[in-house]
Amino acid sequence: MKNYWFLILFVFSPYAMRAQSDTTRILHEATSPERTSVTERSVELQDTPEAQDSQDSLTRVEVTTIHYFTDTLTRIVSTRDSIAQQREEVIPTDSTERRGHYIEAYIGASYGSLGYGFTDDNSRVNGFISPLLQLQYAYFFHPNVGVGIGAWFTTNTSYAHLGGTYTWEDKVDTDLEQHYTHTSEIVTWKERQTIHNIAIPISLQFQYRKEGKKAGLFGAVGVAPSFAVMNSYRVTEGQVTHSGYYPAWNLTLENMHEFGTKDYTQEESAKGKLAVNPQAIVFADLGAMIALTRQIDLYIGGYFQCGANDANKSEKHDLGWKDDDFSFMEDYTGSYALNSTKSSHPYEVGLKVGIHWHHIKPDKHETVDYFDYFTRQDTLVDLLSRQDTVISERIDTVLRAHTNKPIAPTSIRKVAEEVEKFNKIYFAFDSYVLTNKAKAYLNSIVEALNGTPEAKIRIEGHASSEGQSEYNDILSANRAKAVANYLVRCGVDKDRIVTEGYGSRVPNEDTEREAMNRDRRVEVKVIQENENQ
Repeated sequence: MKNYWFLILFVFSPYAMRAQSDTTRILHEATSPERTSVTERSVELQDTPEAQDSQDSLTRVEVTTIHYFTDTLTRIVSTRDSIAQQREEVIPTDSTERRGHYIEAYIGASYGSLGYGFTDDNSRVNGFISPLLQLQYAYFFHPNVGVGIGAWFTTNTSYAHLGGTYTWEDKVDTDLEQHYTHTSEIVTWKERQTIHNIAIPISLQFQYRKEGKKAGLFGAVGVAPSFAVMNSYRVTEGQVTHSGYYPAWNLTLENMHEFGTKDYTQEESAKGKLAVNPQAIVFADLGAMIALTRQIDLYIGGYFQCGANDANKSEKHDLGWKDDDFSFMEDYTGSYALNSTKSSHPYEVGLKVGIHWHHIKPDKHETVDYFDYFTRQDTLVDLLSRQDTVISERIDTVLRAHTNKPIAPTSIRKVAEEVEKFNKIYFAFDSYVLTNKAKAYLNSIVEALNGTPEAKIRIEGHASSEGQSEYNDILSANRAKAVANYLVRCGVDKDRIVTEGYGSRVPNEDTEREAMNRDRRVEVKVIQENENQ
């Protein structure tokens, strides 16, 4: 009988051990400090193969167990932070603004003359080369129109060539006590007259330069009161043949001491001063100006000057001779004052070169607020709460699934707010070159974007209303590309960037700058989620 009991215990001992193991596991879960949640769900397996093979309906019980527990994790975290700081920035003055104060200086050379002639056909006047020195101040109250006043020094030189025969009837020869006719025939007579003038030109000036070009046009018209400071004449060649016809003897005397050919260049009256009236000179300039620097233009052009009133102030006289010694040039003050001369209007036609210096205000120094970004490393101890879900089936099936807490998305709005502090980049006239200030702003934008890799931006280029719209479209697109290329070089993925050129169609709402300057810009904007949808 005892042998039968051993046989029975041997058969049923595995089932007893399994029951004891399940009991131990249940007790462990109940006494564990971890919080446990158990959910049971019963499913009838009436249509399954197991149910068809069994007389009794089978029930599959699924048990879902959720375990909560806490881990300790030590990690080194790199964080990016910023400090608000200030620095001095240099803002260049807009050199494209043509209004303002100018200093103009010129030198020139011209063909000029005293501008008179003779009533007889045997005499003539030739001009000569004259220099010009000019300095003046101008103020342009409009980009293209201004007024000027200054001073110039110039010289008018003429060469008079006299010719012809002059006769005096019924003269008395005191030696012979006879009446005779005196004849003087000019062999050669060349005389130089020079007037040195100081004038005060008052002008209306014009300048035009197409936007973005280095060359332009310049012109001026006006009147200049002129005053002679040095004026003189000198006979350089003067040979005259004298002869006398005596009707009582029907005889002409010549080649004698009294009636021979004489050289008058050494006579006292062969040189002297001219009497000249103050002049009102009208003038005109026209030429090209070429930009050398942001303040200096080179001028090359022509000019014309002419006296409006008669410059000759001398008392008119005839060619004469002295009765006592038959000497020529009695009361002579130059051919400029002969009765046979016409009115004098000195003129010059020539070329001049000069410099226009434009006074531009010094570059402005401003204090700029900016964020200085830096990276620091912290050691953090995190308490991580985890949960495991175990789905068990009583029919030898255990399903387990692990879930993790989702990471919170980065705020695009916060990035947009950071970028908005630096999103306006300004450019010089007709330029898409980044200034140092623009690069400093873009560096701040790069720092904000690097912390949020999923953020995308749109770069909008703009131009001022000056110039043609087609050119402004190209210029604004180039400005946007310049900013985009700089951001890519700084590490921003080019797939995160969209560029667009708007030309001059979108004016700037910022009123701190002047109208044209504030429109030469690029705006950087973060693309919000609703823009992508």
